This record gives sequence, C-alpha cells and structure tokens, in this order.
Amino acid sequence: MSQPPINNRFGQIFKALMLFCGLIWVWGMALMALWPWHKGGEWLAEFPIVAVCAPETVCAVPIGELSQARAEGKLISLQPPGEGGELAYEALHLQWKPGKNLIESKVSAWNFQTTVRYRIENETPVLLEYQEISAKVFLAAIAGALLSLIGIYYRKLRPARKAEA
Repeated sequence: MSQPPINNRFGQIFKALMLFCGLIWVWGMALMALWPWHKGGEWLAEFPIVAVCAPETVCAVPIGELSQARAEGKLISLQPPGEGGELAYEALHLQWKPGKNLIESKVSAWNFQTTVRYRIENETPVLLEYQEISAKVFLAAIAGALLSLIGIYYRKLRPARKAEA
C-alpha cells in the first residue's frame, strides 16, 4: 500500500515565520546600535533624572520640578550614588550609570527608549547628547526583515530556475 504524498506546506510556512522573527530581532538590534545620537538641545520638562532625595534615598525627579524639589528640601544631590542602578518611576523604567565626568541615564517604557548623557555643573544638569528610539526602529526592522526574507527565498528559487532552463 502506498502512502499519499505529504504536503509539507505548514512546515515551510512555520520555518519562514520563525526566520522572519529572527530577522526582525537581528535588524532591530542592529538599528538600535546604529541609531544616531543628537548633540545638546533642551531638556524635556517631564524627563526624570536620578537624584538623592531626603532621607538619603535614590529617587527620580523630573527636570521641570528640580527647583521646586530644592525649595521644599526634598533634593539633597543630583549626583547619583554608586556604580549605577535602576528605578521604577510612574510607568517608566529608569536606569543610570555614572562615567567619567558624565552620567548616562536611560528611560524606557514599552514603546520607546530615551538615553541621555549629561554632566552636573553647579548642581545643574547639562545635557550633552541624547538618543531617542521609538516605534520607527521596530517598523524599519520589520521592513528590513521582510526584504531580507524575500532575498533569501528568491536566492533559493534561483538555482531551481537555472536547472529548469
């Protein structure tokens, strides 16, 4: 008894989708690593920076509320303690790590990530450069992955066409 030919279409589609997901990840990581940094500029008033608040605890204070926090005696220092760390602030995730004469702070949520590099001069944060990564990176990664997948499958079909000719 002979068996009917097995249609492996589901396996091929599954493999293509898994390859597509992997390519999105590769393109996304590459684009995030290569995304441009912008020099200087103005601080966003709601951008939180890490500070030391009374009583000697790490806290996040929005740039626009620094003078108010100082006036109320809540703010002790703008220099973050230690080697770095992370903190939850409202619906945001805040990470920081001090470097040589600068502080790198990363604020992220599910749909964006903003990284700033700044230094403290006279108890005032001075913005040096920033990088904003938003959904545009994800959309570009999808486009890059789709073009890569088309190229890979076109390349696989090409030798078969030569054999037919």
